[in-house]
Amino acid sequence: MDSPGQQEWEAAALRLFEDEYAFIATGPRAHLDWRADVIAVMNREAEDPRDWISLDWDKEGVTSEPDRSSAFPFTVSTAAALGGSLHQVTVRSAAQLLVALTDEWFTVKNIPNFSERKDRLLDDAQSLISRYGPDCDCYTTAADARTTDDPDFFHAVNGGAGITEHLMDLGLVVVSETEVGVFWRFNTY
Repeated sequence: MDSPGQQEWEAAALRLFEDEYAFIATGPRAHLDWRADVIAVMNREAEDPRDWISLDWDKEGVTSEPDRSSAFPFTVSTAAALGGSLHQVTVRSAAQLLVALTDEWFTVKNIPNFSERKDRLLDDAQSLISRYGPDCDCYTTAADARTTDDPDFFHAVNGGAGITEHLMDLGLVVVSETEVGVFWRFNTY
């Protein structure tokens, strides 16, 4: 899949996550260890190098509440701690996971009209990932990725390593030579 332009990428991000409690942001690769770049994105210390849309429901709360960490709701603060929670997955599984993240319980069977919308949802997810190029690497906190790099996230998502203050969270990190993308979904129930 070709790399999308800004309008296509932003439209896909909004179709998938506009009304969801999610964190979608990209930052530049500035360190040899890409995990440090992911931490910078989570800490809101990095801006999208292309100045494309970010979705961040907590950004205003972070700035208006001085006692709250700039990383809220993320609790992981070091590259090593983050790395211990992430497992590499294929681009196919990563796209499925992005679709699953549109449901607050990370289950595609809960997505309204999923069977009719499946192809469109996957197209949007693939557009988001393709921004990072054909040689990108994808990592998730999903427990399913501990034993295989190609889990079927349309079958089930069996939780994962929580790295936020919320009841449940699940995330995907996409790494290219020049950027890191952070896609996270939260469940506060």
